[in-house]
Order: sequence, then structure tokens, then C-alpha cells
Amino acid sequence: MNDNVRDELVKSIENLYSSVGENGYFICKLYEEKILKINDLDLSYWFAKNIYGADIKAHGMVVLDSKDPEWNYIFARDVKGADIKAHGMVVLDSKDPEWNFKFACLVKDADIKAHAQVVLDSKDPEWNFKFARDIKDADIKAHAQVVLDSKNPEWNCNFAEYVKDADIKAHAQVVLDSKDPEWNCNFACLVKDADIKVHAQVVLDSKDLKWNCNFAEYVKDADINAHEQIIIESNDIKLYYNFLREVKHMDLNGIYCNYIGEQADKVDSILKKLK
Repeated sequence: MNDNVRDELVKSIENLYSSVGENGYFICKLYEEKILKINDLDLSYWFAKNIYGADIKAHGMVVLDSKDPEWNYIFARDVKGADIKAHGMVVLDSKDPEWNFKFACLVKDADIKAHAQVVLDSKDPEWNFKFARDIKDADIKAHAQVVLDSKNPEWNCNFAEYVKDADIKAHAQVVLDSKDPEWNCNFACLVKDADIKVHAQVVLDSKDLKWNCNFAEYVKDADINAHEQIIIESNDIKLYYNFLREVKHMDLNGIYCNYIGEQADKVDSILKKLK
């Protein structure tokens, strides 16, 4: 159904419902059979959720027959009297880790263990991290193993930062092995008890200017001089000036900063002409 047509229909039903007072639902029920025949997921969800006395089972069947995991999750979450087990089964059969996570997280009386197994079987590091972080009584060790096996530095960093009882050392090793300067910087900055020195070495070895600057600026106990040397070796005058001002907090005149930038641009322009 066209969204504009649906919105117009919903608005008309709402007006009808409110205009006849406490008996409004009797009037709206006259249209329920026609609405069910339309077989529109959005409309059946809205009717079941908002119209008192709606045939929850019939509208629920429209959603169940669709086999759509998102709509089955939403219906189970929001509609009072929904068949949680039936909608949960559609979500389970979809094998979709996102909707299984959300069903377990936000639908009362969801089968946590069953939805967890779908997320585990997906091998998806993002949803295994979120399941471990957000679901009470989740099997932290099992979800962590999926994240570790993924070798993904972002989700290993997040797991170590946000999941209680995470194996910090194991997740750190994945991040270190990735040689990724961004996530080594983030790990050192965000994860309690991170080994600052080893993550710093990865960032230093990368020669990445941005993440050496960030490491020096944001990581407590960073070796400022070591990261400064990377910036010096880049021969980028403007970047080094910003490093002195932002990281080493040298009291440099703002106007002078603009002047340095202008002169550096001129020097670069002349050097290019000489090549």
C-alpha cells in the first residue's frame, strides 16, 4: 500500500475513533475485516496496537504469514496479547542476528537461549558483542569467542571496553595483531588496564600522522616525545605547529599560527614548481 494512502486511512480511522467517544471501537471494528483483507503489515500492526478490541490473533497472523523478522519483532514487542512464541519462531527461523538480538533484548518472555544460539551461529562480531553487552545472563565466554575468532579490531576493542568480565588480554591481542593504528589508539585510550606501551608501538610503527597525534593527545601516560618524532619526520609544518599547540599545549599566538600556515603553503607551492 502506498504510504500516503495508508497515512490517510490511519488518520481517518483515528478521527472516527475519537469522534464517537467510548464506543468508537465498535465503529472501527466494522472496518477491521476489510483492513485484514488488505494484508498490509504496517496497517495491521497499527490497528492491533491502537484500536481497543482489535482481533490481535488475526492481525498477528498477517504478520506471521509475512515471515518478516523485523515486523514480527515489532509486533511482539508492542502489541499487548501478541503470541510471543509464534512471533519468536519466525524471528528464529530467519537466522537474522540483528532481529534475534533485539527480540531477546526487548520482548518480554523471549526465549533468550534460543535467540542467543542464532546470534552465535551467525558468527557476526557486532551482534555477538551487543548480545553480551546488553542481555542479562548472556554467555559472555561464548559470545566473546565469536568476536575473538572474527579478528575484527573494532568489535574486539568494543567488547573489551563495554562487556563486564571480558578477557581484556585476549581482545587486546587481536587488536595488536591487526596492526591497525586507529583501534590500537582507541584501545589504549578507552580500555581500563590496557597496556599503553604495546599499543603505542603499533601506532608508532604505522607512521600514521593522525593516530600518532590522537594517541599523544588523548592517551594518558603516552610517550609524547616519541609520537612527536613521527610528526617531525613528516616535515608537515602546519601539522607540527598544531601538535605543539594542541598536544604539548604551548602558548602560541593564534595570529602567528595563521601566518605559519600561510608561509608553509607558499613554501610548498614553490617546492612543487622546482620539481
